[in-house]
Amino acid sequence: MENNKSAVEHHKYSERLTELEKRSVAAQQRQRNKKSAKAHIGNKIHGIKVKRYVSNGERVLKLVILFSLILLLMLYIISPYSKVKNLEVKGNHDLTKVQVEKETKIYPGRFIWGVYLGRHQIINDAKKQNPQIKNLVIKVTGPQSLQLVVKENALLGTAVMNNDTYAVLANGQLQRTKTADNGIAYKRFDGHQEALATTAAQLGKLKPAIRNGISSVSYQPTKEYPDRIIIYMRDGNTVYADLNTVGDKLAYYPAIAANMKDKGVIDLQVGAYSYSYDSKDK
Repeated sequence: MENNKSAVEHHKYSERLTELEKRSVAAQQRQRNKKSAKAHIGNKIHGIKVKRYVSNGERVLKLVILFSLILLLMLYIISPYSKVKNLEVKGNHDLTKVQVEKETKIYPGRFIWGVYLGRHQIINDAKKQNPQIKNLVIKVTGPQSLQLVVKENALLGTAVMNNDTYAVLANGQLQRTKTADNGIAYKRFDGHQEALATTAAQLGKLKPAIRNGISSVSYQPTKEYPDRIIIYMRDGNTVYADLNTVGDKLAYYPAIAANMKDKGVIDLQVGAYSYSYDSKDK
């Protein structure tokens, strides 16, 4: 009996010991899991810190670059290196470089950034100041270099009106001048400024080769032809035309003149026909 009792107690003790071992193993496993979880969280936190550090570094670097560029720009703006040193004028024919500089107020020594930022106002003021300037383009070609590209209203000649001498421009505008050039002489337009402006605008449409062949234009209206002008050509021919249509019709002058056997008159007022000075059929 005692042996049986001892065997039972031994069995129970073995079971309890096994149970304790299982609990110990489970406890150790839980401990390992906790440590692993803490390590994972620690690694994750460390990764977040590194990423945040890199992001902050990039942000700081961008701010440093931005403020450096702003500082360099400010130093350039106030330094002598931002002033115009080289000024080139292109496209001018009747206007001189000095005249363009005067009308635009652009000259060596002026701040280049001031010119560029105010270029639209400069162009408008220059066109108002001098009607010969049809258009103007301001280009920055270097840190200290500017280029002014001028498009002119061609100078067609001069007219004397009310004892004043005017330069006649291709757009029909008149500009008071002190000197007469070798262009077209406009005669008998005194008191008829509108007729002169219309005539000039019409002749401004012609090719230079035809326009340069005109010696003078005289305003001689009649009752039948109230807008008649008489054009005296340098080759000896005389043209009768209407000041409102002369720009279109005189474009055919070379072909008409080439078919004439002798010098004479070309009438472009109504249609187009010609006859020699000695002809009786006038």
